[in-house]
Amino acid sequence: FHQNRGYPFMADILLGGFDRYGPILFNIDMFGSVEEKSYVTTGSGSPVAYGLLENEYRNDLTVEDAKVIALRAVKAAIVRNIGTGDGINVATIDKNGFRLLTKEQKKSIIEL
Repeated sequence: FHQNRGYPFMADILLGGFDRYGPILFNIDMFGSVEEKSYVTTGSGSPVAYGLLENEYRNDLTVEDAKVIALRAVKAAIVRNIGTGDGINVATIDKNGFRLLTKEQKKSIIEL
């Protein structure tokens, strides 16, 4: 308890949205720093996910290609990092709003 007294509510937050200029993504780290990113991961599986993202991310990805890469990155983290857990949530954000993919939609993209 004593060692966490200065930081009782640590969180690494991803904030995404879409405006008239297009999509935007921010990472707000546990110390309050804000960075705009093209892609970002958090958590214990981040190094594994970053390895895949750094190799496959391009600025001109289609939404469908980005979903495949995102799912593959999280799946790789799950397989290689015990602390990652086993749930995968994927959502898209565009001018029409926020949509969370269903289990069936995720399975149609990649075998979970």
